[in-house]
Parts: sequence; structure tokens; C-alpha cells
Amino acid sequence: MKILFWFRKSESKNSDLGNPQGSIQCRIVIEGLELEIGSTQLKCRKSEWDAHGQSFRSTCFNYEAANRKLLDQRTSLSRVYDLLLTRYDYVTPKLVKEYFLQKRKFVYSIDEIFSRFFEFRERLVQQGGLTDSTNDVNLNYSRHIKAYCAQAGIIRPTQIPAGFLFELYGFLIENNRCGVRMGRKVVAFAKQTFKWGKKTGMCPHLECFDDDMPGTAESEDFIDTTHLSILQLEKLYSFDFYELEKRGLITEQTAQMLSHERNAFVFNCFTGMHHCDYSSKEFNIEPYSGCLFLRGRRKKTKKPFSIMLLEPAVNILKLYNNSLKELPTKSNQKRNTTLKLIAMYVGIPLRLTTKIARKTFCDIALNEMMMTQDDVAACLGLTSTKYLKNYGRVREKRLIKTMKNWAALKEAS
Repeated sequence: MKILFWFRKSESKNSDLGNPQGSIQCRIVIEGLELEIGSTQLKCRKSEWDAHGQSFRSTCFNYEAANRKLLDQRTSLSRVYDLLLTRYDYVTPKLVKEYFLQKRKFVYSIDEIFSRFFEFRERLVQQGGLTDSTNDVNLNYSRHIKAYCAQAGIIRPTQIPAGFLFELYGFLIENNRCGVRMGRKVVAFAKQTFKWGKKTGMCPHLECFDDDMPGTAESEDFIDTTHLSILQLEKLYSFDFYELEKRGLITEQTAQMLSHERNAFVFNCFTGMHHCDYSSKEFNIEPYSGCLFLRGRRKKTKKPFSIMLLEPAVNILKLYNNSLKELPTKSNQKRNTTLKLIAMYVGIPLRLTTKIARKTFCDIALNEMMMTQDDVAACLGLTSTKYLKNYGRVREKRLIKTMKNWAALKEAS
């Protein structure tokens, strides 16, 4: 890289044409590409500047101090260029200028990397390359990662030690911040974020990039498909929370809150809707051949879905004046908190969450209603049956109904 200083004449009309006043500018050249860095903020007359020697002449006032400033700028630019060579395969003049003027930095904080990463992801959301719901989930992941970094005293990525991913995973599990499955997702997101930081020059190469993921990779044998049985769902649907209020166990306000959330949960058990789709209310109820169908489009996959509403879902809809807008809606976190209370009062030995409603629908559709996997995937708004295993699995009850016995097979042959 060549660094050149040059005299720029002042545009003032009062300037002496023979010996004009001006300022010293800086330019860099890398492999034939030139770029102006800008003014050095040093001024002199044209006769006081030695273009060949790249320095101020002794006739210039305070020329020694001025030459020291030029040397400092030359040294700073050279240092920036040398550092960039260790980070990038090819260094352009524009890159040197951005770092020299501190529009970009060599050392970013953890918070700055996450902030820039989510700015990038917001643009993806606007372009349709990422959904709001996925971005919200990732924001929650980032809170866990930053909480660990704060506890471990990690401010900058240069402080991230080998084994960082395993330490983060241990922090999540030991502090009951999440389960094993979500823990692996949080760790994977941390790795993804810092790799993006490396790609954009905000983070150096980290040893943890080469580490295996902690925990045990999911297999179909360990995927959580917890769901309500038909008996449990009927018990929940018919439970009267106002009886608890009459017995003085809860207040009328609590009974009303629990009833509303139970209704929302049961409605989702019969529709298989994801929380973000249910909350958005961007779906329609349409009659067809004497039945009511719920139709919409999955926010995450953009896939359309259509479900026939069974009697309990229709009855719940009637409670809210047959209006989708009046169906109770709260945040996912508040819903899950309320569902824990509902499970306790109703006597259901499960840790109820909004996801269990979706999995309950899948189990009923597959194993009770005997729908095909393609039809169930379509009702859930999935892109294919590949992801159906995350919601439910074929149980013995279905196999008994679908598999013929030996006598029937012999007769058919």
C-alpha cells in the first residue's frame, strides 16, 4: 500500500493566486486502486509544501510538529493495513478507509455483534427470507447467550475461550433456563451468530467453531411428542373453574382467566394451530357441506392449511359470539404460565405448553381419526411429512386398525 499526501488549494476567492493557501490531503493506493482518505487538517501555503519529499518545508510555521502528525497518520494507516491483512484474503482501499476512520472496528463487543446480526435479520424479515416468529425465537436465544457471557465476564469475542459452547450449554441446563433440546438450539445459534461475525469482520476465528455440539443429537426415539389423551382432553374441556371459585379456592377473576386460557388451548387442540398463527387471527371460518372449516396460511412456512372444526371447537367459538377476533389472546410466555395452573387444578400430570395443543391435534388426527400423514401435515401447514415426527408418531392403536390379521391376509390372497 502506498500512502500519498498532496496539497489542495483553498477555494477561497481571497487566496493568493501565486502562492495560495491550502490543506494537505491523504490518498492511498493498493494494487493500482486509489482512494481519498480525506484532509489531514494541516494547512500551509503551496510554497511551504514539499510534494517530492512528502513533508512541510522549514519555512512553514511549526513545521516539525506538522511533519510528526503526517508521520503518525502514515504509521496508523500502515498499522491498519497490516492488521487487515491478517483478517482478510484481499484488502481494498475502501476497507482500509473504513477501519482508519473507525466506521468499522477491529474489536467489537458481544452486544454489538448481536445488535448488528439482528439488524441483518430484520432486513431478511422485510424481504420475506425470515419470519417474525423465527426472529422472535432467536431474540430469546440471544438473551440466554448474553446472560451467560455477563456471568462469565465475557465482553468481547476475543475473550471467548475454548470449550465456550459446552460451558454455555451447561449454564443453560444447570440453571433450568431450558431443556436439552432448546439448549442445543441456543448453542447452535451462538455458533451461527459468531460465525456471521467472523464473515463480516466483527469477530476473529474462535476455537469453538471447530467444537462438536454439546449434548446428544436428537433421534426419532427421543423427540418429545407429549400430548393429551382423549380422556384428558375431555376432562379439560368440561372442567368448571367456577366450581373452584364457589369453594373459595380461587377468585372469580382467576376462574375467568383460567377458563379463557383453557378455551384457547382446547380450540388449538382441535385445530393444530401454532401460537403465532392463532395470535395473529389471520384465518377464516367458512361453511362447507354443513360443516365449518378453519382456513389460513402458516406464518412460518407460508403453506395454506384447512381444518374441519369438531363440535368442541365449534362450541368454543360460540362462546365468543362466533367471532375469531374475540377469541382470548395472550403472549406465549403468559399462556404457558397459565397452562401450568390449569394442569394443576384439572389434575393433568403433564407440563402443559402451547406446543402440546398442536401435538395433541396431530395424535388425534393420526391415531384416532386415522387420517393419512400427508393430510395431517397439510392440516398443520407443514411443508412435508418429514417434520411430522416432531409433533406425533404412529401408535399401536393405529396399527391395530390398519394392519390385517393373518386370517384376513390368507383369505385376501
